[in-house]
Amino acid sequence: MKQVLSKKHISEYYANHFDIDSIMLYIGLSDFKNREFGFVVEDNNKERFVRNISFDTSIMLKEYMVANNVKHAYIGAVYNKPPSNKNPIGKIKWIRRELIFDLDIDEYDEVRTCGCKGDEYCIDCWSLIQDAVIFIEKTMREDFGMKQIQWIFSGRRGVHGWILDRETQFYDQQVRIAILNYLTFVQGKTSGEKVDRVDALPTEAKPLRNRIYSLIAKSYLSHISPKELYEISKEIDAKISLKSLETIIKRVKMSKEFDYNSYNIIIPQNNNFREKLSQEMIYRRFPRIDRKVTMDTRRVSRMPYSIHGKTGKIAVEIKDILKFDPFNSPSVWEYVK
Repeated sequence: MKQVLSKKHISEYYANHFDIDSIMLYIGLSDFKNREFGFVVEDNNKERFVRNISFDTSIMLKEYMVANNVKHAYIGAVYNKPPSNKNPIGKIKWIRRELIFDLDIDEYDEVRTCGCKGDEYCIDCWSLIQDAVIFIEKTMREDFGMKQIQWIFSGRRGVHGWILDRETQFYDQQVRIAILNYLTFVQGKTSGEKVDRVDALPTEAKPLRNRIYSLIAKSYLSHISPKELYEISKEIDAKISLKSLETIIKRVKMSKEFDYNSYNIIIPQNNNFREKLSQEMIYRRFPRIDRKVTMDTRRVSRMPYSIHGKTGKIAVEIKDILKFDPFNSPSVWEYVK
């Protein structure tokens, strides 16, 4: 039976179990009073979203969350003045905002074969999120030199990657878009709609290309069945036997190191089969990032350790994405007896 998230549950969690000091580790105390916050609150059984709110101290922020039945809590950017109704964010100067990547499982609806849709997920399709987290983090660290990266479970259907390196907070929209473009090969709208196209893999960016094959291609070929691979080969009349494809999958799974060269050695070129398979694995397993969250410098993002009002789960830190269990992540009812 679905548990009901009551006002009492919310206020008790934020009063007695919400660690405001941990939030400060994300956003810091510098210019705190100029930081925007947003909330979904409930009045007379109706939910409404409020933003352009700021606080002089972190204690005042916590007191607001305890007193106002906050269903969802969000953190925004820092401005040159404290955001308020008199000084809305559209009329004051933007200073900085954390670089954040948002990954939601429903973005993969078009390619999920397990039967899950929307907010639903299973062990099989959750591996798409795992792949994306590992790929994005390695790319940020190895190609961009970023060091402080923390992933947060949204409490519902995905994860948020917070880049906490100080200099990245000052990236304007143009720089954020450039980073996104570097990470984007699946073009067009997702969330159940057909994508416009899948771009060819880069040949000049060798570290990125090798990472795509060592992580994405290996994961794809480790998850696919020989029969599914055979159907792909039939589309282009590659004339590869089912037994040969079984052997290919076994070789990929057993390979300790897998990269672009390994791919070209293991995968036969029959009738451009390699190119066809590259397009398939990018289309089906490459990270699908919510671009608006990353590029919009004035956007608010879910507050770590806050309650997700639709599920009652807590937006907890993820220490190891491969060991994290979203099915048994903590909820408010585990704190509030």
